[in-house]
Amino acid sequence: MNKKLQFNRYVPIALKKALDKLDYSRKDNLYTIIDLIYRKEIYFKNELQKVYGYTEISKQQFKELLPTSDNLNDDINFLVDSGFIRRNDYYTMGIKSKGYKISSEYMGKSLPVKITNDNINKRIAKQIIRNKRLKVKRLEFVKSEYFKNFKIDVKGANKAILDKAHSEINELCNRLKFPLSRDQIHAIINCDESSVANRFELLIRAGKEIKNILHRYMVSSMRITAIGDGFLFFKRNKTNGRLDSNLTSLPSYLRLYILSDEPLFNIDIKNSQPFFLYTLLKSQKGINLEELELYKKMVLSGQLYDALVLDFNKKYQKIWIRDQMKNMVFKIFYSKTSSYLKYKNFFASWFPTIMEFINNTNANSNKILAVKMQTLESHAVLDVIMPELEKLGIKPYTIHDSFMCKQSQVDTIVSVVTQKMEELFRVCPTLKVEEVNTQVQEDEEVWEMTDDYFDYDDEEEDEDLKVESIQIKIPQMSMAEKQKVLSALLRPNQDEEYGF
Repeated sequence: MNKKLQFNRYVPIALKKALDKLDYSRKDNLYTIIDLIYRKEIYFKNELQKVYGYTEISKQQFKELLPTSDNLNDDINFLVDSGFIRRNDYYTMGIKSKGYKISSEYMGKSLPVKITNDNINKRIAKQIIRNKRLKVKRLEFVKSEYFKNFKIDVKGANKAILDKAHSEINELCNRLKFPLSRDQIHAIINCDESSVANRFELLIRAGKEIKNILHRYMVSSMRITAIGDGFLFFKRNKTNGRLDSNLTSLPSYLRLYILSDEPLFNIDIKNSQPFFLYTLLKSQKGINLEELELYKKMVLSGQLYDALVLDFNKKYQKIWIRDQMKNMVFKIFYSKTSSYLKYKNFFASWFPTIMEFINNTNANSNKILAVKMQTLESHAVLDVIMPELEKLGIKPYTIHDSFMCKQSQVDTIVSVVTQKMEELFRVCPTLKVEEVNTQVQEDEEVWEMTDDYFDYDDEEEDEDLKVESIQIKIPQMSMAEKQKVLSALLRPNQDEEYGF
């Protein structure tokens, strides 16, 4: 007789202990609901996920696992009324679902709970099978490889997640002059009873920050748990054609734990989003040609962010690094036209007609430019380059604008990417090749352009920029001054040449 499948659902330790004390007839339903709140987060990655907030879950998504409406409503209401989860009841039919989050007092490490209900287990199995059978345009050959071989060092990744959370809490405690030992911090993460006083102190003095740290810990842990359990997904986004997978939603610092029989390398398109913007700008009327040529040089050399941050730091006596400028440029590209005016005026001091094009494109919705650029990117990477690699028997993983591959495949992939980019756009961006295990991971605070759009507003503007020295009207730089900055970056001793 075949043994019945029993899947794990993941529940915060403190919440599981609280439920153990209660007599409730449908506890598997409760575990499944609680698990779904964080499991829903694995399907995408954006800036909002770093903040403790509500996760939108539609009634249909709950009913995929718990089909009986009356029981489902009763189970959710029980969790809400008991204070175990919180619900945002605001919703718009067909547009916005109700939101859910774990109550902050129960946030922390989760443990696996074996589901014994046959119907729930059958529905979980059905979800896994459906993900495997989902047809993926032009990528079926890669999909089979992904479901067969994509695995991760669960123990190593979970340790890295724990270490990151510990480091963030330790830094927070140091700022608050509230020193805690490593064991005391781990007790907070585990939500041990011994941590009650310390958690309370941190919630009082820095509630938002400690909640966000624990939330990020739980999101990252669920990502690893899903991969370890074989809960994989691999699908193309209907809006822009991008590939969404467990890998694309994985934080960069966890990629080095992906398992392979050969060293893994990452081939990345430098300044990729500015590059795809350039491919749009080439055909636009109203763009100053001299300005466009400068933008092209900066992007194709991979020096756009570097040049801008040099000028920014010189003008405003800042010590920003490249990743902060990258974050700033993305906000300029993808925010509402009324947001980040200080950023946009600085960018306009370099590229006035390009800034005007961005504002005009995003006038009705700040999603428009993002969709156009993501569609260009996905077409180039997934519809043109990947089929060419298939002919050569190469099946790399893709992370939107980059390729993760075995060491023996690097040269061939670089050659194909270069050739196809030239054919598509008559220009080729700079490619950056790094071994994944030695790759310097990007600052996790740098925003990554994703398929889940979020409306930036000035309330989220970096505190570091809210200074009197930055005016709304910034003088235009001459073309000679701009060329000087770029030339300095492309030659040795650039700091001296730019007057530092």
